[in-house]
Amino acid sequence: MKNIIQLFCILLTTTLFAQTNFTETSTTKKRTIVLDAGHGGGDTGVKKDEFQEKDIVLKIANTIKERNPYQDIDFVFLRTGDEQIINTNRAKLINEIKPDLVLSLHANYDVKDSKKGTEIHISPMNPFFEQAKTLGEEIEKNVSSLGFDNLGIIETNSKVLRDAQAPTIMIEIGYLTNDQDRKYLTNEANYAKIADKILEVLKK
Repeated sequence: MKNIIQLFCILLTTTLFAQTNFTETSTTKKRTIVLDAGHGGGDTGVKKDEFQEKDIVLKIANTIKERNPYQDIDFVFLRTGDEQIINTNRAKLINEIKPDLVLSLHANYDVKDSKKGTEIHISPMNPFFEQAKTLGEEIEKNVSSLGFDNLGIIETNSKVLRDAQAPTIMIEIGYLTNDQDRKYLTNEANYAKIADKILEVLKK
């Protein structure tokens, strides 16, 4: 009789533990992150030789989504193909989605081909400025570890960064006008490395 009671207690404990785990798993809150691949359509962004910013950043966005290891993160794209979205509509689309975070992916340009490196652009007028700054600094540190110069945080008030009602970070991954950065950015074998460095920062 004693053995039967002990067995019953073990079964009851196991059942309660399983139910608790199921409840915790099923109620895990999903995070929605917008991946905004800059430019698109007639707006090519930076062009250098046969390379176009709009194509590079879309491929990197796709790589981030493909390599996402987190079950609690859903990535949503503003564009999945070569369509142009004006900045006013970008901000509007973001606010309709109501994401937890926006990552806007870009490659940079300068008249001096010697300028190179990664930059993070954020807006002090965004209500989530401090959160974006903290996360942006981590992303900048991670991405620059791939061999890019760390050019730090740039405060700007572009419409998307300012008007999106979520922490919004523009990642200028490198300068297409610089030979060294362009060589890295146009080698698709490097996109997984860039994606992984960004994904590392998103781990809770």
